[in-house]
Amino acid sequence: MDAINGSESFEEIPYADIKSFFDSAPALGDAAETKIKEELEKFIKRNYSSSENGTARRVVCVTSGGTTVPLEQRCVRYIDNFSSGHRGAASTEYFLKAGYAVVFLYRKGTCQPYCRSLPDDPLLECFDVTSESNITGTLLKLPFTTIFEYLQMLQFLALSMRSLGPNALFYLAAAVSDFYVPWRVWQCIKSSLPLVLWTFDLLRYQRCFRC
Repeated sequence: MDAINGSESFEEIPYADIKSFFDSAPALGDAAETKIKEELEKFIKRNYSSSENGTARRVVCVTSGGTTVPLEQRCVRYIDNFSSGHRGAASTEYFLKAGYAVVFLYRKGTCQPYCRSLPDDPLLECFDVTSESNITGTLLKLPFTTIFEYLQMLQFLALSMRSLGPNALFYLAAAVSDFYVPWRVWQCIKSSLPLVLWTFDLLRYQRCFRC
């Protein structure tokens, strides 16, 4: 992620709007947020401080699959950006073979590294990479579903990995929604009323990540 301090693009990015998005997004929950941050801290510390040739190992965040945009707080209706996640899963395999440590931020139910040819099945989550593959401990998988979960978790990753400097890489292969429905809107809408889609642009937010 390139630094953009002092540049023209820095002034163009609406950080007040970005802050508003995160402040108004539904929280992941204290327990879930704490667990994610602890897993990230342990994973990055373990992999950044050890490698085969004595140099710091590079850490890459690979995003994969599509996000959903909830259309109500107790979500039944949503808009889905469909993606099989095949490219993200395949790219993760190549990064691992190249010696990277990989944080795999993926949509639940999409393709997994080393399981791309298998059908979508929750049973796959019961399996892990074997020691024979020589990548044990270098792959951390974090699932998401909604656009809110995706961007909040990506923010956690960016903050956790910024200390790695040039050894950090973001490979954003997810099919991310370019709009969202503000969470506060649903506090003012009754289910008996016709659904009026009120979306806000997200493309400008994603410009904060330059890889």
